[in-house]
Amino acid sequence: MPRLDITVEICGMAGDGTIAAGGLLNEAVSLGGLFVLAFDSYPAEIRGFGRCVTRARIGETPRIALEEPTHVLISLDDEQSLSRVPSLASNSVVFFDNRPPSYIPEARSLAAHLGHPTILYGMPMADLAAGAAGTTRGKNLTALGGFAAVFGIPPVLFQRVISKKFQSKGDKVLEANLKSFDAGYEYAQKEFSERLSAPFPFPEAASEGETVLTSGNQAIGQGALDAGLQLYFGYPITPATPIMEFLAQTLPAQGGRVTQMEDEISSIGAVLGACFAGRRAMTATSGPGFALMTELITHGVMSETPAVIVNAQRGGPSTGLPTKTEQSDLHAAVFGGPGDSGRIVVAPTSVAECYSYTLKSFQWAERYQIPVIVLTDFYLDNRVESISPLKPDADAAEDRTLLPDPDAKGPYERFKITESGISPRAFPGMEGFVFKATGLEHTEAGLPSYTPENHTKMSEKRHRKLLSALADLPEPEEFGPEGSLDVGVIGWGSTFGSVLEAVESALERGLKAGALKVTSLFPYHANHIRRFMHRCRAVLVPELNFEGQLADLIGHLHHRDVVRLNRVTGQPIPPTAILKRIEELIGAEAE
Repeated sequence: MPRLDITVEICGMAGDGTIAAGGLLNEAVSLGGLFVLAFDSYPAEIRGFGRCVTRARIGETPRIALEEPTHVLISLDDEQSLSRVPSLASNSVVFFDNRPPSYIPEARSLAAHLGHPTILYGMPMADLAAGAAGTTRGKNLTALGGFAAVFGIPPVLFQRVISKKFQSKGDKVLEANLKSFDAGYEYAQKEFSERLSAPFPFPEAASEGETVLTSGNQAIGQGALDAGLQLYFGYPITPATPIMEFLAQTLPAQGGRVTQMEDEISSIGAVLGACFAGRRAMTATSGPGFALMTELITHGVMSETPAVIVNAQRGGPSTGLPTKTEQSDLHAAVFGGPGDSGRIVVAPTSVAECYSYTLKSFQWAERYQIPVIVLTDFYLDNRVESISPLKPDADAAEDRTLLPDPDAKGPYERFKITESGISPRAFPGMEGFVFKATGLEHTEAGLPSYTPENHTKMSEKRHRKLLSALADLPEPEEFGPEGSLDVGVIGWGSTFGSVLEAVESALERGLKAGALKVTSLFPYHANHIRRFMHRCRAVLVPELNFEGQLADLIGHLHHRDVVRLNRVTGQPIPPTAILKRIEELIGAEAE
């Protein structure tokens, strides 16, 4: 019997409760012991109309990528759901409202566009909700009730997560939502009694506590907490705002503070000031906000001040596509700002890595006295995964600052040139270690100096320090067989899950393919990447940007031009698209 692996979508108009229904579905099946990888798509406008879609890939083993096609579609709005028809599997299951509040012309009717072998379950969703709770607002819950009944999901799982979500709103609201769900469940049990199936093989006893359903933004916030974050300064921007919201609820209990600043410039300024004084501080933003921060980020490079900045990428340029995913800030993260202003840039590929890289970023920033940018994206920030509970290393909050020798009081050279490029760092107020810090080029003592000789040696110092960080930064990971490969696929960020799944599918077909995960984007492990490339006849780099920015950054390490697979659709790249390109490249080589 094949392992369970299905994709469930809920689609509706803004205001239909689509996102809320998706969250309840994810939590219920996760509570039942299954693994979930889910992602929501919604309009950019705060209040307005537009299509909302939740996608959840559900299985008995951990999921690493969202895949096409869709096996189950729960439609809360016919017209919006018509856009999902092309992505349906041939034998898909569709739930729809067969008694909508207003007439729907045939051209805009979902059922009119579907036929055999699609299995249709028509339910009077709005009527059932109105009858159970006196309002049609609960039609999303009646739809979930019908879904649970048809697929044999124990209703208690949904009832528990509904209670958890709505109990704080009072008994009346909670009762209305439970009744709406129960009405949908009971209707489907009765009306579809001869068409019930159970493709969800839930364990006899749910393995509670073994996995938790966590988003990338929650993982980032928790990583900062476990690292001993003391101060968070930020300004709201999609998709980074949930990090600030999470910390606003949790950081004060740990003795820290969250301050909403007037803009992104003041946010990064406050972070640099706090870190300069020896406190652990961070901020999070997206592309437009990051653009405003670049001058002060390079001030941190010049003054050798640690800082942690999360750049949650979204579609660009400018304000761009606020609620769509993209990986187009790589050039900005690595090179954004005047002069040779190299900084550490890491890009997690999963929710678990969002946690671990945020956790470690504070120590990297302190040890190498440099800003660290954690580069995520909308898909990675907003998606949820079933993962093992997040736990910090025993030394996660340990300060890695290289302090000056207490006996070396007197003339103190804050920017002393050393073999590693790392200078002993004093904090303001440390007796006997007075120093100056400036954004101007300076001598080892911190005094402004514009001579060619001084600028050269200080530039070399900062670059040497940056390269020495490679010893601490995560090395690329290889997946697949050893020896020569017909195609090697290099992935970064949220796209890597699709890369790995595509390569695994290629190997199952007998193709010689391998994958390389690159998470340290600057500085990068050139020798390791070069060795992998030289094993490959062709190197493929899939990215969610138009130019192929990682290919630009590392492509010169290959003895041939790398092949680019670039997409700017605002949606994740499915593994099937990468697999198709692998097959095309191997076919071309064979010819």
